[in-house]
Amino acid sequence: MFTTYLYRTLLAISVLTGPIACRQPAEEQAHEEDHAHEEAPADLVELTDDQMRMADVALGTVGQRNLGQQLTVNGRLAVPPQSQVTITALQGGFVRTIPLLPGQPVRKGQVLARIENPDLIVLQQEYAESQSRLTYLETELVRQKELSRENVSALKVLQQTTADLNATRARVTGLAQRIRLVGLSPQAALAGKFSAVYVVTAPVAGVVTDVVATAGQYVQPADVIAKLTGSQGLYAELIVFEKDLPQLREGQRVSLRITNETRERSARITYINRAIDADRSVRVVARLDQADARLTPNTFLKASLDLGASRVAALPEEAIVSAEGRDYIFVVTNEKTPEPHEHEAEEDDAHDHTQEKAGSHEHGTVFKQIPVRRGVTESGYSQVTLPEPFDLTKTQVVTKGAYALLSQLKAASGEEEGHAH
Repeated sequence: MFTTYLYRTLLAISVLTGPIACRQPAEEQAHEEDHAHEEAPADLVELTDDQMRMADVALGTVGQRNLGQQLTVNGRLAVPPQSQVTITALQGGFVRTIPLLPGQPVRKGQVLARIENPDLIVLQQEYAESQSRLTYLETELVRQKELSRENVSALKVLQQTTADLNATRARVTGLAQRIRLVGLSPQAALAGKFSAVYVVTAPVAGVVTDVVATAGQYVQPADVIAKLTGSQGLYAELIVFEKDLPQLREGQRVSLRITNETRERSARITYINRAIDADRSVRVVARLDQADARLTPNTFLKASLDLGASRVAALPEEAIVSAEGRDYIFVVTNEKTPEPHEHEAEEDDAHDHTQEKAGSHEHGTVFKQIPVRRGVTESGYSQVTLPEPFDLTKTQVVTKGAYALLSQLKAASGEEEGHAH
């Protein structure tokens, strides 16, 4: 390199000129040394044969192996529509109590709110009166039939009584249904026990997700009071891109890892949606093998789908090293590392030391660090995606001892930075 040549020339001149070189400004020497270090490649490391033996470095080539392929996708936990419940008022009225908080678990049939409506008393009263009239008409119909047989009463009266009886029976049935709809008892109404308050209960077990109404508020029929989410039928909704759809099938095994959990859960693909979203993705439903009431809907997850074995480029796990969030391997290269040099403190014998260093330097094997992308790992081997171009048959790769090379590379980088400062 030109810088090395310049450095040697200046050193030779310093031996010849003696005191003149001693007056060379220290700033210029530091600048030359810094410039030399800047040209040193940051991805090359050289090891002698002895160093390779000590580090137990082994060489080989990238091979082809049958490894199980996996597809990793994102998703979330979801519940079917029947488990997402909106609690509404059945009859208008004032909310007297609503003992709910967001996140509160509730059981099926638990009281969620009490609503007061004075019109309920009128409803129960009408039911009791209609029931009394129904009893009267049933008796009257029997009497009219007896009179009709004796020709005492006209047939028209009998027909009118029959019509009134049927109408009253229908009214009683309708009023009884309305009373039951709000959770009150028709039998209690017949006993004269009227109530202006009805309760709203949970139709399913679940968790309160939202409380809309407040105590004292007047709600109309169908007004939302609260919202519940049940845990029944919880499933994983996976986001799979269109290009990966041919590799999926119903009944396929899925491994799920839910956010903030270390354990894996198993599931099976149940449905594959045929509608493709705008981002060219498809929603896939996977049912969990084991239900868990502690799981929360809309929690994010990662899923791994087993796609079966295929022949791929692979290396031993110890051939791949990780640094700063990326994966690397080391390959043998014809590139050269800079000649080592050392700035001696004693200037009178600098020339002799330089000659000794140059003469004693033993050239070894140069390795280059290149980035790769790691894939599935199985039986001690990992799939690797290599940069282009890469000759699989001729390129020698460090298959063992790669971490020793990484440590050497980091140490060299650290020494250079420390010297520069």
